[in-house]
Amino acid sequence: MAQTLTDIGEEWLVTSDLSSATVAVGLYNDSADSITDTDDIDNITTEPNDGNYTRQTDVSVSANNISGDWGINNDNKVTFDLQNTTPEVDSYFFVATFNSETAGDSSPQDHLVFSGSLSQTYDLNSVDTLDITAGTAGVSVD
Repeated sequence: MAQTLTDIGEEWLVTSDLSSATVAVGLYNDSADSITDTDDIDNITTEPNDGNYTRQTDVSVSANNISGDWGINNDNKVTFDLQNTTPEVDSYFFVATFNSETAGDSSPQDHLVFSGSLSQTYDLNSVDTLDITAGTAGVSVD
């Protein structure tokens, strides 16, 4: 799976002040969910729901030049505590809470902004922590 900027993520990207933007970051298995640019957060069905796993919140992001294209990246390392967590994951996702015109929101809601691949598939039965290094989780806009 490549990085996917969702349609709603495009709206968020052009309407947000990235100098103060934060997102929540989660893990999932894209081999099962197969996220596309028209999907939203309810299309992620394989996010872990056991053990110590929780989405990491208030992760700051900023605009960056990513391999010659502008996009957004995480500003700091994101660490997941995965003790007693069981499924396999191969991808991460970023969620922003905002009032989306695309989705027809009447109040701010959680929306899938983008997703991307981890460096490998992780069997969480054998992983206690997983780090996403600062500047490595992000998406560019071509």
